[in-house]
Amino acid sequence: MKPTAPVVLLTRHAFRTAPGSTTGLALLVLLASALPAGLAIASGALVATGTTLPDASGPLLGTAFALGILFVLQQVLLPVAQVFAESVGRRLDREVAQRVLAALDRPRELAALTHSRTTELVSAINDGLAGATARDALVGVVNMAVARLGSAAGGVVLCAYQWWLGVPVLLVHAYVMVLVSRCYQRALASAEGAPARFRRARYLRDLLCTAPAAKEIRVFGLAAWILDRYAEESSRALEQVRSTRIGAGRVGVQSALLLLAVHTATFVMLALDVRDGGLSVPMFTTFAVAATGLLGITTVWPDLLNIAVGGGTLLLVDQLEDRLAHEDALGSPAPPRPLGTIVFEGVGFRYPGSSTWVVRGLDLTFRPGRTTAIVGVNGAGKTTVAKLLCGLYRPTEGRITVDGVDIRTLDTAQWQRRFAGLFQDWVRWSLSLRDNVAFRAPAGPATDAELTALARWCGLAEVVDRLPAGWSTPLSRAFGGVDLSGGEWQRVGLARALWELRAGAEVLLLDEPTSAQDVRSETGFYELLRSATSDRSVVLISHRFSIVRQADHIVVLAGGAVVEQGDHISLMSANGTYAHMFTLQSAPFSEGVRS
Repeated sequence: MKPTAPVVLLTRHAFRTAPGSTTGLALLVLLASALPAGLAIASGALVATGTTLPDASGPLLGTAFALGILFVLQQVLLPVAQVFAESVGRRLDREVAQRVLAALDRPRELAALTHSRTTELVSAINDGLAGATARDALVGVVNMAVARLGSAAGGVVLCAYQWWLGVPVLLVHAYVMVLVSRCYQRALASAEGAPARFRRARYLRDLLCTAPAAKEIRVFGLAAWILDRYAEESSRALEQVRSTRIGAGRVGVQSALLLLAVHTATFVMLALDVRDGGLSVPMFTTFAVAATGLLGITTVWPDLLNIAVGGGTLLLVDQLEDRLAHEDALGSPAPPRPLGTIVFEGVGFRYPGSSTWVVRGLDLTFRPGRTTAIVGVNGAGKTTVAKLLCGLYRPTEGRITVDGVDIRTLDTAQWQRRFAGLFQDWVRWSLSLRDNVAFRAPAGPATDAELTALARWCGLAEVVDRLPAGWSTPLSRAFGGVDLSGGEWQRVGLARALWELRAGAEVLLLDEPTSAQDVRSETGFYELLRSATSDRSVVLISHRFSIVRQADHIVVLAGGAVVEQGDHISLMSANGTYAHMFTLQSAPFSEGVRS
């Protein structure tokens, strides 16, 4: 299906966003478009009054005054229309941002968000908003509409002179505008794949412009290498769109020459007709001013790019919404409360676009109130199990049930709200400590007493005492606050997860929760966890066997399948994979004690 024209998209969305203001804007555009023709007629009338009625100072002054009014309106109406367009455009920009955020929030599973087409659309939308906003595009639409409609009115005036002159002039202008518009649209279509082509170049650029990579860039002396790679990737991407841009410039020059030829011929015909007595000076003035007004159409060509980019961005937003429209599960039944036994039945999973099985034939049982630890070497599928458990992905084969009900039939959003998690890549929000921990207070703002108790549970009390503004301290130097160490940030993430339990979550997922902790902090971690989650289910993923050994149930994964399960004592007695891994990790400490 042929895509909707950018002007139509912008107009449609403007009327939907601000119908009253857009209607007023349309009326201003129509009035401003009629002024060039009015000026042409008034100019001719002024000349006629001055030449035919030299003693009639009253009519002459009246005509001059009317001409002055029209001239002032011509200077004022377009800027006023542009102000209206900017106002509507700003509202449209806000709506676009809200639509994008709402669309990206709709999928409850990560597969749709991580799909290459979704990331390309989001990247293209961001690039479009950076290049030309809806406000810029809507102002361009106003400029173009005034120019095109004004040209049409000027052509109608010329038709009063000779229809066979006015009609061709109108057709030439229509042809030039269509030609240039299509050229810009082709350039935009060619650049549509640019986000994918420029993605690596932008990644290399951002490495130099952001703090996270600064240490390694300096230690390893990578700046020159990154700059070279950035130049190489940028040149390769630019080469693919350069030819189209050159074509757009060539069409612009050719169109300008065509208009120049048409207008030169028009003025020559008018001048010859005046010389031969076939046209009076007042009429010449009217038609000459009308023809001159037609040249104003060339001044809006730069707006075409804004219109193409802004309208193209709206089209991309529509495509993003269509792509993610069916990802939510509205109307599905809510999970039972409290959650019962969760069972993996022959579960297999491959990440979208991959042919490699991460887990397969997985049979697991998570019982309420029990701490289950999952261990295995890197790549065994531990984190994937956690993602499947909380509904971030669906099994490729098999099923996951709660009390015998397949979780795919339940409301995914409500299912996910039953889980609290501290993942390996927890988010460090550049907000206050209070907001980092308790942004989802179950009933009103969190009190200091509640937060103080939580800080004691997760070992965060000392950190709070050191912060200049306590819980209100922003955890970001960029916002006048402070930054925390890796271990302190991990405790903030743990506090956030424990607060979620207070808010109604029933299962706590912990993926390497002590990876950034020192030995002293790690030693008391499990007892702290026991006291905070005595009646909740815990799923613990860790390579630290000093914590794992204390779990009620331990599952050993290898090659995406369960190879052993049981408690610490039974697994050690079996002298299998778990016992081997535990012995390897504890041996250095045992030798240190003996020495």
